[in-house]
Amino acid sequence: MKTKYKLQCTQCSAEYEPDPFRLTCDVNHGPSLLRTVYSQKKLEVKEALPGLFRYIDWLPIENHLQVESKPITYESKKLAHHLGLTNLFISFNGYWPERNAHLFTCSFKELEAAVVLARIPKGEDRTLVIASAGNTGSAFASLCSQTQTPLYLVIPERSLSAICSKDNFGNNVRLISAGGNCDYFDAICLGQEISKLPNFFTQGGTPNVARRDGMGLTVVDAVLTMGRIPDHYFQAVGSGSGGIAAWEANLKFLEEGLFGTKRMKLHLAQNSPFTPMVDAWKAHSQEIFPIGEEEAKERIGQVSAQVLTTRKPAYSITGGVYDALVDTNGEMYRVNNAELERARALFAELEGIDISSSAGVALNSLIQAVEVGTVQKNDYVLLNITSGGMERLKQDYPLQYLQPSLTFSREEILPELVSKRIQQFAQSNSTGQLNLDKMELPYKLTMAA
Repeated sequence: MKTKYKLQCTQCSAEYEPDPFRLTCDVNHGPSLLRTVYSQKKLEVKEALPGLFRYIDWLPIENHLQVESKPITYESKKLAHHLGLTNLFISFNGYWPERNAHLFTCSFKELEAAVVLARIPKGEDRTLVIASAGNTGSAFASLCSQTQTPLYLVIPERSLSAICSKDNFGNNVRLISAGGNCDYFDAICLGQEISKLPNFFTQGGTPNVARRDGMGLTVVDAVLTMGRIPDHYFQAVGSGSGGIAAWEANLKFLEEGLFGTKRMKLHLAQNSPFTPMVDAWKAHSQEIFPIGEEEAKERIGQVSAQVLTTRKPAYSITGGVYDALVDTNGEMYRVNNAELERARALFAELEGIDISSSAGVALNSLIQAVEVGTVQKNDYVLLNITSGGMERLKQDYPLQYLQPSLTFSREEILPELVSKRIQQFAQSNSTGQLNLDKMELPYKLTMAA
C-alpha cells in the first residue's frame, strides 16, 4: 500500500516511512533536516474540512482537529499605494473578524500547533513538552486545552504575559518558567531536560516536519489566492523555521507544476541588535558567529520582538535558512526598535489593524527592499504578518493568563535538579490562571509579540 508521504533527508536523500517521532536521519553525516515528500503531488483542497485542514493533502497527518483556524490572504490597497506597489498581498495570521481571520492566539504558530497535535498518535499517554518565547507557547497552551492534550509549557519568565487566551486554560496544561535573567535559550535547555524524563516527549522544534508544513500553509493559501507563486516573500525570523517552511511550500508547488517555475525570493529579517543570522548571511558565512552568553543576553534584552531571539537558530543545518537563502537568491535585513514601531503604526493607519513587533520587523524589511529597488513596482509580493490583532482581540474578549506552576533559576537548570523538582511537582497538581490586571507580581512583565 502506498503511503501518503515519506520523510526524506535533505543531505543524503535517505527516505523513511511516516513516523511522528522521527526528527533525524540515521545516516552518519552532519546535521540535516528531514522533509516531507507527498505521494499526491497535486493539492486538492478539501473544502468540507475545517480551517487549515482543508489543505490536508500536504500535511503529514491522517486525521484533523475540529478547529477553524487558518491563514487568510488579501490584496492590499492602501499600504500597496503608499509603497508604490501594484501587487502587494498580505498573509494575515491573527484575529481580524472583519476579514474572517480567527487565529485567536493572534499568531501563525497556531497553524503549526494544530498540525503537530493532529499528528500525535491516538493513545499516546506521555506529556508533550514545548519550549517557547511566547507565540508558540500561547498557541500550544490554547489548542492543548481544547483537545485535552497534556502539556508542559516552558517559557522565559519575561514572556509570561504572552501566554494568554480568550478561553480558560485546561488543567492538563502546566506552565514552567525559566526565571530571572533567563532567555529563550535557557527555556529550551530546561525543556530539553524535562523531555528526557520518563512519561514526557518533545515536540522537536524546527526538525519536526509537522511544524514546518503547518507554517508553510501561509504560502499555500497565498498561492491559491493569488493564482501564482509570488516573486518575493517577506517575514521576520527567530529560529528560522517559518522561512524554511515558506521555501519548502514553494518547492512543493514547483513539483506540482500548476503555478509556474518561480522560486520566490526570500526576504528574512531580525530585530537589531540581536541579529545572528543576518550577521552570518551578510558575511557570506554558513556558520553563525559565536557570541558570549552575557553579550547575547544584553543584546536580547534590548530588542522589542522577543520572539525573534533564538540563540541557536536553524541556519547552518542542511536544509536550513542558509540553504533556503542560497536557493532563492534571498536577502536578510536588520530592523531596529524605532523602525519596527514606525512600521506597526503605518500598518495600523493604512490597513486598519494592529500588528506585533515581529510583524513590524517584516514590514520594515519590505520598506527597505522597496527603497533600494530590490522590489519593483509590478512585482508580486507576499508579506507575512505572522502575528496581529491582539489589541483587537482584547476589545472583544477578556483575556485569561496562565500562571507559572514552577519556576527554575538558571543555576537550577541541571539534570538532577530538574528531575527532582519535576517529580515533586507532578504529585502536587498545582496549576491555574491569573488576571494580570488585578494582581501584582514580584517581577516585571515584558509584553511579548
